Amino acid sequence: MRLFIAEKPNLAKAIANGLGNGRTESGCIRCGSDVVTWCFGHMLELAWPQDYKPEYSQWRREHLPIIPSEWKYKVKKEAAKQLAVIGSLLREADSVVNAGDPDREGQLLVDEVLEHFGYRGPVARIWLPSLDDKSVHIALNDIRDNAPYAPLRDAARARSLADWLVGINATRALTIKGRDSGRSEVLSLGRVQTPTLALVVARDREITNFNPVDYFVLRASLVHTAGEFTANFVPSEMQAGLDASGRLVDFTQVAAVLERVNGVEGVVTESLRENKTKAAPLPYSLSSLQKAASTRLGMSAQEVLDIAQSLYERKLTTYPRTDCRYLPVEQYQEAAAVLAALSSLSGLEQIAGKADASLKSAAWNTRKVTAHHAIAPTGELPPDNLKPEERSLYTMIATAFCLQFHPPMRYEARKITVNLADTRWEIAGRRMVDAGWTAFFKDDEEDDRQEEESLPPIEQGDAVTCRTVESVKKKTSPPSRFSEGTLIEAMANVHRFVADADAKAALKEARGIGTEATRAGVLETLKERGYLELDKKSIVSTPLGREIIDLTPSALKDPITTAEWESRLEAIAQGRETLDAFLAEQKKILPDLLAPILGDGRPTFPCPACGAALNRRKRKQDGSWFWGCTAYPDCPVILPDDNGKPGKARPKPALSEYACPACGKPLVKRSGAKGEFYGCSGYPGCKKTWPVAPNGAPDFNAKKRGK
Repeated sequence: MRLFIAEKPNLAKAIANGLGNGRTESGCIRCGSDVVTWCFGHMLELAWPQDYKPEYSQWRREHLPIIPSEWKYKVKKEAAKQLAVIGSLLREADSVVNAGDPDREGQLLVDEVLEHFGYRGPVARIWLPSLDDKSVHIALNDIRDNAPYAPLRDAARARSLADWLVGINATRALTIKGRDSGRSEVLSLGRVQTPTLALVVARDREITNFNPVDYFVLRASLVHTAGEFTANFVPSEMQAGLDASGRLVDFTQVAAVLERVNGVEGVVTESLRENKTKAAPLPYSLSSLQKAASTRLGMSAQEVLDIAQSLYERKLTTYPRTDCRYLPVEQYQEAAAVLAALSSLSGLEQIAGKADASLKSAAWNTRKVTAHHAIAPTGELPPDNLKPEERSLYTMIATAFCLQFHPPMRYEARKITVNLADTRWEIAGRRMVDAGWTAFFKDDEEDDRQEEESLPPIEQGDAVTCRTVESVKKKTSPPSRFSEGTLIEAMANVHRFVADADAKAALKEARGIGTEATRAGVLETLKERGYLELDKKSIVSTPLGREIIDLTPSALKDPITTAEWESRLEAIAQGRETLDAFLAEQKKILPDLLAPILGDGRPTFPCPACGAALNRRKRKQDGSWFWGCTAYPDCPVILPDDNGKPGKARPKPALSEYACPACGKPLVKRSGAKGEFYGCSGYPGCKKTWPVAPNGAPDFNAKKRGK
């Protein structure tokens, strides 16, 4: 019996349909001599520190760093039943086919199930970038040995183990440091989430600290024999009154230029014409789809990933977790059939119906295809019950594909330069020659430049007269806040935020921080932990998020660190580096990563009794704050809160002349929410209390207290 183990039930169903004659049983589908079963994503998870040693359930400085000598895995509770089914089927199997998703995580999650059960039989691999019937049949006829994919599995495992080492240890270290300064909550760090948070914090602070500067734009209305046009002043390097960015900020100099050129005659020193073309935008990768859908549809990054995954599982589009925007030439011959199918859909009739299948855009380039090609429609028609958000995203993906079969936009670019009293003035524009693909689609990044039709036919050497000239006062603007889409793009292109040339090149080669599959999840984690929040369509850091970045050492928030890791993970996937060598280095440098967080270990607010750190906590009853010793219950010191700092201990009440009838220790007169009462000085060992009698003595006969 040949056993296919798919990553998810829908993938198993697609394979079973391709095999034919399927009969569904509990946890599997039997197709003659083949059986198809499935996982629910990762069925196993790495054990927690306390699973290695019970004492690790207490977060203590002396435990760090925690480095397991052997890694332990636990079966996820929700996966136990299905995992038992897989184990039973493995005992019957003559061979296994790994049918994980076509990426490194898909490779690992099936391989680790086989390792869990100690399976030693032959294993093959099926690679399914698309789930439509034709693609499944092609894949079933191209099943290969699983062994060459071991480096892909090792890369996924290296990522998982390194994330555990850094995430667990750094989170515990920062939380302990937070407790030293009075914080009580968990402060989480991660090799991708922390540099991502740092990007947002840096942008927010740049906006907060931004000081707008006034500057002036000068515009001259120029008269030519063939017509009138407007040109802008271009200051020379020697022009007085410029700021460091070359903007004219001194109004005295503005007035001088206005007076100098108003009414004078000038000459056209340059009149350039150039025929240009602009090709249609490439098909989508996941990050470019997330950015575009955030702008056009207002979707979060996670929503885009979830919907793209749903479309893939419905066999409507290809595998979504791709960083590539190119398509393999080998699939070009199928394009005509896909276009024909799309032309029957509402909203795509024109762009698909008028597409020319004989055109081959630059998107068809097998050499530029990475592990997965761009997201594209399969040609399967969407059902009528497709949700509106699914239909909208599907239309975006299909539109990008159709644009590859429309000609480029052609236009004539113009640039005119005028000399007025030895000052330079310019205007640029263009004249549309052929709209091409832009007749069907408005590119978000298209320039709204002045069209050539507004410019008269002007030649070099022509005379012009400055009829009027004006200055327009403007203000410099701060950078825009991140949206989810632009933050995903920033993670993928983090090299743009680094000044060092060598680091910039390394980050670009590593293709940013995180992966196409994980970036949306990182944003969701940061939001769930209260480090980022949405402000309308913008994503901003919270006070807690900013504080975490201030507490974190540079090595853990620097994108260079995590991008270098991603580069090495890719090297493992390609067989150029080993899992063991990578992990050995991570373990070696871990103490150095933690040292700046832990510091000298002296708490900001030490306990006056034992010297341990005091924590600021909130009472559940009334929400008031107090400070308690972290060594509790060994040290039960409690102090009042004084404007966010530990206050002075309340003086101990004097012992009374009365003895506790229960234990014989002196009673103490105290004040409570309901007035004064007597309590045993042996508290908390003896918790007896009595009300105060009219004569000031304890009322031992009262039934209300002293139970």
